[in-house]
Amino acid sequence: MGFTRRQLLTGRKPGPTHFGPLAAQGRPWRARVTTACLARRGIECRLCSESCGVGAIFFRPQPGGPARPHIDAGRCTGCGDCLPACPAAALIPEAP
Repeated sequence: MGFTRRQLLTGRKPGPTHFGPLAAQGRPWRARVTTACLARRGIECRLCSESCGVGAIFFRPQPGGPARPHIDAGRCTGCGDCLPACPAAALIPEAP
């Protein structure tokens, strides 16, 4: 498994694949993008995608505005790297 840019710069190694209270119950959570997302408000931002080590967050181009984030639930591991990366706190954990 590779390292994200944040892990490389901070010296942190990849953590467990499951994170949060649902992981303790054996049910990993998945990230969901809310309406607070800067890209959904017309401001270019891709920090969540850059922090995702498995590439579960990608951006689709939109006519007349910045690309919007989409999360591939099949690739999201629930690691939590995307949550602190979002400057608008627009990513929230939810059960799959």
